[in-house]
Amino acid sequence: MDILIYEHILGGGCNENPSPAILNEAKLIVRSLVDDLTREYPDSKISLLTNKKNKNILSNISLVFIDHSASLIFNIVSNIKKNDKVLILAPEENEIMYKIVKDLESEKISLINCSSDFIYKTTYKVLTNNNLINSNKYIIKIYSSYKNIDKNQSIVAKSNDGLGAEKLFIFKNREDLENNEKKLLEKHIFQEYIIGDVVGINIISSFDKINILSVNKQVYKKNSKNEIFLEKIIFGEFNNMIDIFKIFVRNILGNFSGFYGFIGIDAIITNDKKILFLEINPRLTTSYIGLHKTLGFNPIKLLYKQDYNYDVKDNKVFSVDITNDK
Repeated sequence: MDILIYEHILGGGCNENPSPAILNEAKLIVRSLVDDLTREYPDSKISLLTNKKNKNILSNISLVFIDHSASLIFNIVSNIKKNDKVLILAPEENEIMYKIVKDLESEKISLINCSSDFIYKTTYKVLTNNNLINSNKYIIKIYSSYKNIDKNQSIVAKSNDGLGAEKLFIFKNREDLENNEKKLLEKHIFQEYIIGDVVGINIISSFDKINILSVNKQVYKKNSKNEIFLEKIIFGEFNNMIDIFKIFVRNILGNFSGFYGFIGIDAIITNDKKILFLEINPRLTTSYIGLHKTLGFNPIKLLYKQDYNYDVKDNKVFSVDITNDK
């Protein structure tokens, strides 16, 4: 069994040039993932399907170059054998991840990914919240118009299907938003700003079992007066609260089916320890880069060894600045 990885940013799939931060995240994820897959499957060939222009920035990785005269699906299908597996890393924005996975499902390709149905339902934040029928106590209401939020309330504006944390804004109140309305896109949605820490939960699911790998703190920094971006991840910061996060994760995912492999859930934890849902990432996320170090073992083991014994409370706590390429 060989494994072919396709990462959309490095594959040249974006119509526009990605920001340096997004490009750097993609490189960090791919390097960590290839290292872990190679360690766990030393007799398998681990390859990355990528744009030829990346050959000098992805050292020590087996590369397969995309033929841009053919479709992406053709490129993938023509570069794998019968029993090989494919892992897709792509943004949810504009249904990119959904469409790739759905087309590969139609080709009967063996994927290390969530189902296209799960990806679709978690691509749009409004649709995701509408599916959380058994999770009302965790929901922060979403508004299509900021005018439905009290004019004195601080407001979060984010894209309904955004790429990472891009175009994420916090406004002091309605007046502040209206003075900066030109920054917003048509697909922005709005929520009341809740004071608390942003939490990223690393999860792996296979054989109908859900395992939490790490409960991290996500540290954001201002990019401008209103815009913020993810600067740092503190791995294991909230692992001591694993019991309440287990309840939260099972409640949220209990509204869905078709989740498989590495996924993430973002939330807010308030000063009084209340957990509020933000979004589901139906894919391996940037925080993968620190999982091996915080766990003390290769996280790939858990794809097919769900009975592997570990306790997240024993994880190493450390931080990674994802804005630096090291």
